[in-house]
Amino acid sequence: MQRAIEIGYFGEGFVAPNPMVGCVIVAEDGRIIGEGWHERFGEAHAEVNAHRSVQSEDLQYLSKSTWFVTLEPCNHVGKTPACAALIEAIKPKRLVIGVLDSNPDVVGGGVERLKQAGIVVEFGCLQAQVRWQNRRFFCNTIKQRCYVTLKWAQSRDGFMDPRPSNERSIASGGRPITGPDAARVTHQWRAQEMGIIVGVGTALIDEPSLTVRFSNGKSPRAIVIDPNNRLPESHPLFIRPDAEPALHITKGMGVSDANTCFWNPEEGLQMLMKRLWQEHGLSSALVEGGSNTLNHFLEESLWDELKVWTAARNLKGGLRAPNWPIEAVAPMHEPASGYAGSDRWSMAVHPHALK
Repeated sequence: MQRAIEIGYFGEGFVAPNPMVGCVIVAEDGRIIGEGWHERFGEAHAEVNAHRSVQSEDLQYLSKSTWFVTLEPCNHVGKTPACAALIEAIKPKRLVIGVLDSNPDVVGGGVERLKQAGIVVEFGCLQAQVRWQNRRFFCNTIKQRCYVTLKWAQSRDGFMDPRPSNERSIASGGRPITGPDAARVTHQWRAQEMGIIVGVGTALIDEPSLTVRFSNGKSPRAIVIDPNNRLPESHPLFIRPDAEPALHITKGMGVSDANTCFWNPEEGLQMLMKRLWQEHGLSSALVEGGSNTLNHFLEESLWDELKVWTAARNLKGGLRAPNWPIEAVAPMHEPASGYAGSDRWSMAVHPHALK
């Protein structure tokens, strides 16, 4: 199962909003004769790819094999056929599942079908690790909202931007305080999420591109929270030759479309995150700023993960960074901190993200 988890991560950044899934097929003598993972959204699932990888000389061993799958095989037909039907037809001796699927169209159905086919089915193997791997998917299907990661960079003395307040009110570009090594890691983080959120102030002043440029992976959908409709239609985030236009979150009573989401701030960010998932299919989002937007998420305790850079230098003034929330705890299955060059990153999760 550990190997199935490892190869499941190969789909990170490519399969969302589907979960990452890995599958390993083991012959009766303990040899791995097949393995596969869900490679891209809308394409073959892990079980199908694992079966396809089995060499012709090993097909004779499938009837007595054990299949290790991180997530319960699907029992419904969506963009691809049901994986439970494939396993039922092959009828291996045993199936070991990491965790049951939380999708209401799936949960328990695949297990029951395969048990009725006479296959020995076990589940719960390395369950905590699998749930962590697919924490975004479980947030979507259980809480019916977008998974939220807050990210910011601060100096050693706790500031985000050295400019005085009068210089932070005009379009003048961003002022990175971390180095190029940190930028590469940040772009890896971006590629893990489906959306990237900024407030209108950050969009107007810094004019960020919000793309993945220093790492492999797909650029997330840019999302601008702009309740008072301050962002002009000519803003670069709406005209992106290398990515789809930004999703504009603004206050109003109009009909939302692919590029506009009308939202009343009095409904709170919780409702907005539900709409990002339910209406726009965005399973996760990285909130990159600015300070006001980050603090609004923190005030509502609407976050699942924190990723914070601390630069190796002091700014001695400027825009104060948000406070590290007291409820933050260290992740169970990943390092809580590390370095990229001279800059240090720290990671934490909200206790509700572990449930």
